[in-house]
Amino acid sequence: MQKINKPNRLLLLCGTAVFLLLGAIAKISPELSSGAFERDLIPVFISLLVGASAVYFVAVGSFRKNRACSLLLIILFGLGFRFLFFFSTPILEDDYHRYFWDGAVVASGMNPYGHSPEAVAECRGGSEKLKELKHLYGDTLEKVNHPHVKTIYPPVAQFFFAVSYKISPMSLTAWRVMLIVFDVVTLVLLLASLQKLGLSLQNSLIYWWNPLLVQQIFNSLHMDILALPFVLGAILLFLHGSKGLWALVLSFAVGVKLWPALLFGVFLRPLREKRQTLLQILVFAAAVLIIFLPMVVFKLDSTSGIVAYGKSWQNNSPFFAAILSGWEFILEAFDIHPGHAQTHSRVGLIAIFVVWKFYVAFVCRSLGFHRKALLIIGGAFLLIPAQFPWYYAWLLPFLCIAPSPGFLALTALLPLYYLQYYFPPHPEESGIFGDMVVWIEFAPVWALLAWEWLRFRASKKIPAIGKDYGSR
Repeated sequence: MQKINKPNRLLLLCGTAVFLLLGAIAKISPELSSGAFERDLIPVFISLLVGASAVYFVAVGSFRKNRACSLLLIILFGLGFRFLFFFSTPILEDDYHRYFWDGAVVASGMNPYGHSPEAVAECRGGSEKLKELKHLYGDTLEKVNHPHVKTIYPPVAQFFFAVSYKISPMSLTAWRVMLIVFDVVTLVLLLASLQKLGLSLQNSLIYWWNPLLVQQIFNSLHMDILALPFVLGAILLFLHGSKGLWALVLSFAVGVKLWPALLFGVFLRPLREKRQTLLQILVFAAAVLIIFLPMVVFKLDSTSGIVAYGKSWQNNSPFFAAILSGWEFILEAFDIHPGHAQTHSRVGLIAIFVVWKFYVAFVCRSLGFHRKALLIIGGAFLLIPAQFPWYYAWLLPFLCIAPSPGFLALTALLPLYYLQYYFPPHPEESGIFGDMVVWIEFAPVWALLAWEWLRFRASKKIPAIGKDYGSR
């Protein structure tokens, strides 16, 4: 019998430990459903997820020092982690009800941007088909969160919601099958990217074993990984010298979720010919316009999800909260209604991000493609006013190629987000989450990123742990 080498023994131990910790989360998931949950189990859930993250960090550190780890073990354990949640109860999340309702509307041949769930439930407008769907799936309709706003999800995402509905209406299992397909495709494209860049395929562990990703996607059922194959596919096409196909694929990524649009400038930077650059801009703009036609057909008013999100949604973002407080203080000092602070703060954040994106994309010449993408998307992640743990999926593929201690730390810190469900029941504790917990979540990340940046500035190189693999 062949002896297992030391790196693989450690990998087996870490994989087993993560499997047991995630299994414990799946075990208690029925008692943590969004409808009714045991408050005292919330710290247990968070502790288990943080514990799995700690073991994950050991595994990441191990393979980075010794590349003899088995890729087969990495893949099999990752599949096992996902299988644990295949029949679990979604923990403290209910976004999937919106996916299911939207999928039913689209599959029935209607535009999901026409009426809010609340309007359908109250029979305010809508066709006979909508009334029929209400009769068939009233339970799902009643559980859609923010029912007063029309759906925020772009048209390509709507297509996949409809496909899931066609497989099996309102089915958690059908939706999980959809997610695992996209997840595996993401892994395949990530392995192809690592091979293209001449890197160890074991780097894929950063994505494939991430406990927060696994829990947020396969237990909480968030749809964010649907964009990842399109993003990675666009980058691979670009690296292989595609003339224009990458722009079309990237437009489909934007059609799933808006954030990939922030990467477009990174693609343009290496293009040498003005005619080539103009062609890519036209292809991308035309494709995005066509994709979003179903959304813009209906007026983007205050009941539109994308408008409501952009104007007023705020959650779990200490940086935005600090800027908002500053603006409220300034406006009150000048006897101006503090309600205007929301607009001023959001415009200010957009200005900060635009400067940051321009600096990363066009000034930092020594940075490679994937690190630029990580810094741009990571900047948006940290600045966005409404912050959620599942957005972390946006960063993980880039972290496999351009690791960053600061961004990796979010794996263990973002689970603290769920403490907001622990504190609210008692009025005397209501300010603890906003005043303390959000800072515990993000202050270490900002500190680690500042440390990385100081090391970079001091050495004029990327820090050793954050070596830029994309600069070729």
